[in-house]
Amino acid sequence: MRIFDLFRKSPFQPLQEMMEKVKECAHQAKPLYEVLIGGDRESLQEMVHRISHLEYEADQIKNRIRSTLPRGILMPVARGDILEILANEDAIADATEDVAVLMILKDLKVTPQLRECLMDLVERAIEVVDMASKVIDELDVLVETSFGGPEAQRVLSMIDEVCDMEHHADEAQRKVTKGLLSHEEAYTPAELWLWLKIVAKTGDIANYAERMCNRIRLFLSK
Repeated sequence: MRIFDLFRKSPFQPLQEMMEKVKECAHQAKPLYEVLIGGDRESLQEMVHRISHLEYEADQIKNRIRSTLPRGILMPVARGDILEILANEDAIADATEDVAVLMILKDLKVTPQLRECLMDLVERAIEVVDMASKVIDELDVLVETSFGGPEAQRVLSMIDEVCDMEHHADEAQRKVTKGLLSHEEAYTPAELWLWLKIVAKTGDIANYAERMCNRIRLFLSK
């Protein structure tokens, strides 16, 4: 099937393909943190390479979608909505890669008091991505129901759940940030700056997943 026909039938199938790759990339963040905590620099480099490759594969899908997204035909949603969802999917993978790259800029040590809250943060961020992926999976059914009825309400409830989960990820991020700043004497200024960037980028994984779902909320509300 030509991608033109695929978009005309369902504009969401390519987005679902993209989201599967993005989710695969985001899921690498947990073992990435585990390797960092374990202090294995060689394995950390391997994880960074793996994440960068998955982000590259997501970019290839994104570029193919952008270059083949048809103009001038009637689709069930606006072209701009599709591109905005795609951009936020891409941003999830980008943020995951950013976390990985930041981790190898210096030989960072994880203090015992940070380990648990760091893992809580990354796990919560991945949970948001997983729930957002379920929202993307529901979009084909929404086309069949003309974006209305009980199915639309069910998807809106799922989006509310994404937002609630992202709020808990924000709370975990604040906890890590507070822990870093309350023990800043344990780090050099460069190390503290890197840690704050890593934590912020980990939070962005959840932020972009929520933003993507809120974009879907907008066209469900039209």
